[in-house]
Amino acid sequence: MILGRLLCDTPLAGVTNMARDAALLTHRTCPSLRFYRWCKPTLSIGYFQSAAELPLDEVRARGGEVVRRSTGGKAILHEHELTYSLCCPETGVMSGGPAREMRLIHEALTAYLSELTMSEVTLSEEQSLLSDVSGSPWCFEDSSPLDLVLAKRKLLGSAARRQHGWVLFHGSLVIKQPLETPDIAATQREADPVLMSKALGKALGIDFQPGEWFAEELASAESIALTRYASSDFTFRR
Repeated sequence: MILGRLLCDTPLAGVTNMARDAALLTHRTCPSLRFYRWCKPTLSIGYFQSAAELPLDEVRARGGEVVRRSTGGKAILHEHELTYSLCCPETGVMSGGPAREMRLIHEALTAYLSELTMSEVTLSEEQSLLSDVSGSPWCFEDSSPLDLVLAKRKLLGSAARRQHGWVLFHGSLVIKQPLETPDIAATQREADPVLMSKALGKALGIDFQPGEWFAEELASAESIALTRYASSDFTFRR
């Protein structure tokens, strides 16, 4: 088992959260698992997604923020949730391709999340979910195989980006349903980042130990936040 780093940040602005994840993938210092929250409601747009299909003005009207992720997938309104990013090399058990990587990560979380929600959490296998809405721009209303499912509803949003032999995974675990989308699944109980890190670490062969940010990573994140994620040209590029 190799040594990894567990990072637990305080709630931050959307541009800062995205920039810190980008810094992890830029520096690739060591396998890192980061858990974080958002200091205000934040709409994150998938990297390849069009911003025009989303209610941007409604988000801003309630004091929210809009950012574009470096990972793909569809939009998520981050509010009552726990978000994680996993940055690690695509070697060992993570060398089998995107589908295998996703299955490995999601299978690692099923037992813990089933215990947390006191209901069975499973992997979707092609079935239609109650939370699906045809043509929806929202991540939790658009399921795909290997999604984590609770009561026939999508529980975890996931996306990834690959660079120089490493992969950055984003995962969004809903704790409480937003008023706008009451039909999506939620744990209704707070998740424990340490227990989640142990479940993931066991599956990945990584011993995630509590760690700190390196100074060069934080400096890089500040620069990336200003030049990329705070830029309207990047956020509304599509």
